[in-house]
Amino acid sequence: MKKTLVLATFVVALTLTSTFTVKPTVAWIEDRSWLGSMINWGTDSYYGVSVYGYKQGSTAMLSVEVKNHLATRMNVSEIIVGFDWNINYTNTLATPLKMESAETRFFSVIFTVPNTTIATNRFLHGYTIYVKHVNATEELAETMTSAYTSNPKFAVYSEDQFAAREMSRILSGMPMPTFNSTAAKLKWNQAINETSIAAILYEQGDFAGAKDHYSKALSYRNQAFTIEQEVTGGVQSAELTLVNAQAKSFEAQANYLNGLSNMWVLIGVAAVLFAIGYILRGLGALRKPVVAAT
Repeated sequence: MKKTLVLATFVVALTLTSTFTVKPTVAWIEDRSWLGSMINWGTDSYYGVSVYGYKQGSTAMLSVEVKNHLATRMNVSEIIVGFDWNINYTNTLATPLKMESAETRFFSVIFTVPNTTIATNRFLHGYTIYVKHVNATEELAETMTSAYTSNPKFAVYSEDQFAAREMSRILSGMPMPTFNSTAAKLKWNQAINETSIAAILYEQGDFAGAKDHYSKALSYRNQAFTIEQEVTGGVQSAELTLVNAQAKSFEAQANYLNGLSNMWVLIGVAAVLFAIGYILRGLGALRKPVVAAT
């Protein structure tokens, strides 16, 4: 009898578990996308993950994909995104939007990102999306929710933090060119040192310090390009002057030789041809393209 009771209890439990497992979940909020954010800048070293980051005071836009999984028409009246800093941002539709069964629509919520005194930049923020569905008389029928709080990725950047990330992105896209000037190479190496210091400070959360060192790195790189241009330009001018002087010398010698006998005339012609060849070779060397900074 006892064994029969235990077996019956096990069967009931298994039945309930199976029922809960196969019951479909209706997910009306299919997906969401943050537009105009800095997500394409890659992983943020301070937070340690890729984020949806906005500078304080900027405009953020959330696109919400909604699908009607009901067998009947549904009417969407309001889309809300509520953040963990206790502010909700709402898009209330003037007229509820009718969605047929299996139809998919996109809705948006646009708002101004608060400053870091309201939404701190020291950690990432979670949020919940709400989509309200009303009936034919516009009375609330249901509120669909989708929460993104367990794995938050929304970041509010301070002015210094935003500037540091922007300069870091610019610096990372500038590979070292080939410099002829030793002074230019030294300036570029100074820029590398400043970039390394800035990266460490940013990771530690010293955004003002990181911005300052990134700014110095950019300044050193600009100085490197200026020095290289000045030095290379001077070398090219000197070489061109030398070629012109040698060409005039050959021309004078040829003119002198042309006043002598026929044999010397031939020698004069040969000298002119040699001079022309030398000039062309010199100019060809000058016209070699200088490696441009990328």
